Amino acid sequence: MKKRSTAFLYVMLAIPIGLMIIPTVIVLAVALVPMGVAFIMERGKGHYGGITVGVMNLAGTAPYLADLWAQGHTVQVALGIITNVFAWMMLYGAALFGWAIYSTTPAVVSAVMTMTAGNRITAMRAQQKELVMKWGPDVESVYEPEGKAAADAAAAAVAMAEPGAKR
Repeated sequence: MKKRSTAFLYVMLAIPIGLMIIPTVIVLAVALVPMGVAFIMERGKGHYGGITVGVMNLAGTAPYLADLWAQGHTVQVALGIITNVFAWMMLYGAALFGWAIYSTTPAVVSAVMTMTAGNRITAMRAQQKELVMKWGPDVESVYEPEGKAAADAAAAAVAMAEPGAKR
């Protein structure tokens, strides 16, 4: 019952505030559609896509909200903004840029991590060569994954157990 009364309180506060700032609500209702879609489409935890698109969408909306507030904060100015084709390009273009950031970030991070790992392998091999030169070839070993070594040992045991097998 507590949640219901809290939700009712929020609605009762939001309605008068929304009516006082109706021009801003009009612009935000049209401008923030991509953010709403991003949050609805996001299925994973964290809503990173919705957050990324939402922040970029708000960034694209900010200049038009500033214009609205500077020009008198009237419904006519709000309707002028939402009927402007260039405003739509800015609002939805910023959201598109947010989607681009969200979609390309995993590939960029993966490429950077791959390059870093490759550089580290190269540095470790150079360090290994220095150790071999310093301590001799006895310290050099070849890494074999545990699965391959176990498979080779099992194959050798089977070959030795079979009568008539080549030795």
